[in-house]
Amino acid sequence: MYGWRGRIGLLVPSINTTMETEFWGLAPHGVSVHTARIAGGREGTPETLRGMEEASKVAAGDVAMVEPDVVVYGCTSGSFFEGPSWNKKICEQLTKITKAPTVTTAGAMVACLKAGGHKKVDVVTPYVALTNERLKSFLKVQGITVSQLGTFDMLDMFDHAKIEPEEIYRKVKSMTTDKSEAVFVACTQLRALEVLDELERDLGKPVYSAVQASAWQAFDIMGVDPDIQDGGSLLRRLSEPKRGKK
Repeated sequence: MYGWRGRIGLLVPSINTTMETEFWGLAPHGVSVHTARIAGGREGTPETLRGMEEASKVAAGDVAMVEPDVVVYGCTSGSFFEGPSWNKKICEQLTKITKAPTVTTAGAMVACLKAGGHKKVDVVTPYVALTNERLKSFLKVQGITVSQLGTFDMLDMFDHAKIEPEEIYRKVKSMTTDKSEAVFVACTQLRALEVLDELERDLGKPVYSAVQASAWQAFDIMGVDPDIQDGGSLLRRLSEPKRGKK
């Protein structure tokens, strides 16, 4: 059976074309990724983001059939928009349905920043103003201050995938500040994974992405060392000697 080392149940918005592809690229030998899509519209309106909570339950029921070892709710804004308690509620609901621990991208964002000891970060998003304010509020409650936020300001979530990696690289380089301890690139539809290593070398600080953080927490929960050397320093930490291999 595929996934003898671990099976990931991945829940993504129906318009997402990035996260599934990147997760398969990150999955090491013996780990499989099984995707279900969360019904919803193209535009990242409050109604769409709130509606994903209910729709995710249907998707979770589908992915539960493969008996996943971990479930990933793969939408950053869809998990932070109504705050930490909402994010916690999503995790509890999906875990109950799938019988597997659930990772949300918003939760993984906080977890990786706290693991790095970062309290001041710069953030790049494709979001509109309201969603960006909700993101800053979500992090502030967790004790993390956003020093600077750069955005592509796009409401259409499908079009987020059309932003090229080099555009993300330039956006991060143009807005990051010396005051920040790290940079986080939000949204699982952005192809940031491809430029994380270059950004870390050029900026001299950790740079994280939504997909990378989600995969990092999923692998960590499964106790799997993915042996990834080109996905940023966060994923390389999983191969440090203190980590047990499975």
